[in-house]
Amino acid sequence: MDMDAAVSTLTALSVFASTVEHGAFRSVHGYKVIGRKDGKWLRWERWVERQFVLSLSVPPCREVAVPAASPRILLAGWHGRPVFREGQTVGPWRCIVAFDSVAAVAPSSPPPPVLSPLVNPQLECLPNLYRDLQKVFRFQKVEKVPQMVHRNAKEQPIRSGEQEKTSDEADSSGSDSDGDPQSDKEPPVQKQPRANRKHIDSITLVEIAQYFHLPIREASKTLKIGVSILKRKCRKYGIPRWPHRKIKSLESLINDLEYVLDDDPGEDAQQELQKIEEEKRAAAIKALTKRKKMLESEKEIIQQKPALDLMTETKQFREDVFKRRHRASKSVVME
Repeated sequence: MDMDAAVSTLTALSVFASTVEHGAFRSVHGYKVIGRKDGKWLRWERWVERQFVLSLSVPPCREVAVPAASPRILLAGWHGRPVFREGQTVGPWRCIVAFDSVAAVAPSSPPPPVLSPLVNPQLECLPNLYRDLQKVFRFQKVEKVPQMVHRNAKEQPIRSGEQEKTSDEADSSGSDSDGDPQSDKEPPVQKQPRANRKHIDSITLVEIAQYFHLPIREASKTLKIGVSILKRKCRKYGIPRWPHRKIKSLESLINDLEYVLDDDPGEDAQQELQKIEEEKRAAAIKALTKRKKMLESEKEIIQQKPALDLMTETKQFREDVFKRRHRASKSVVME
C-alpha cells in the first residue's frame, strides 16, 4: 500500500540512564500516526528506541546506534502498549523521565540538567530528542518558574523587611539627636545580612547540584543564602528532599567495595575471600567491580534527579552491608 500522507503526534516519551555506563542514555518515543493509505484514513502507533551519549561538557552530545547485541527496552515481539514510570528499571537502564498522555503519566519534576536545553544547549544538536523534550516540558515556560518563585517569595519577607527598615530609621534618628537618652545605650545586635535578591535569582539548579554532597546547612552557607530559601528553590526545581544522605550512603558502599577490590586483603576481606573457592575468585571480583560501577552510576543519576529513590537492589545491598558490619563488631566485642 502506498502512503499518501501521514501526521505523527507524540503520545509517550521515556528517558533511561544507564546504571553501568557513564553518560549513556536511551529514549523510548511513542507516536500516534494518522495517515492516508490507498485512499483510506488509518490510525496506528509507532514506537522508536534511541541511544545517546549526553554530557554537560566535552565530549559533545551525540546519538549512537543501539548495539545489536545489547538488550532492548522495547523487547522484540512485544504486544500491547508499553507504559514506563520514573524509577522503573529495565535491565541496566533506569527511567528518569516518564511521560505518557494515554496512560496519564506525567514527569514528577523538571528534567535533570543534562536533559534541559536551558542548561545543556548541546541538546539542540539532537533534533529527535530535543523536539520531543520540548513538547513535554515546554522549556520556555520552565524558564519563567524562578521569576514566579521570587515574586511569591518577595511577598513573604515584606513584613520582616519593613521591621528592619523601621528599626534602621529609628537607629538613624536616634543617632542624629545628641540629647536622645537612647544614644547612651548599647547598639542593638546586628542581624546577619540577608542575601541580595539578585544573587538569589541568579542561583541555578546546576549551581545547587554542585553541593548535593554537603549537608544542607553547609550548602546554604557556601551559596550565601538561608536554608529556608535553599529549600524553597529546591522544591520549585522538583527536589522535595535534600539528597545529601542518599549520596553519602552510596559513597559509603562504593568505598567498601574499593576496600575489597583495591587494598590488600584485611581480616574482613580475607574472611569473605576464604569462603570462595580459588576458581571462583575471578568471577567474584568481576561481580564486585560491576556492583561498584552500578553504584557509581546510580550516584550520578541521583545527582541528576535527586527526587528519585534508591533502587531496591541497592537498598538490599546496603542492608546486607549493615548486617555484616554488625556481626563483625559483635564478634570483636565477644573476643
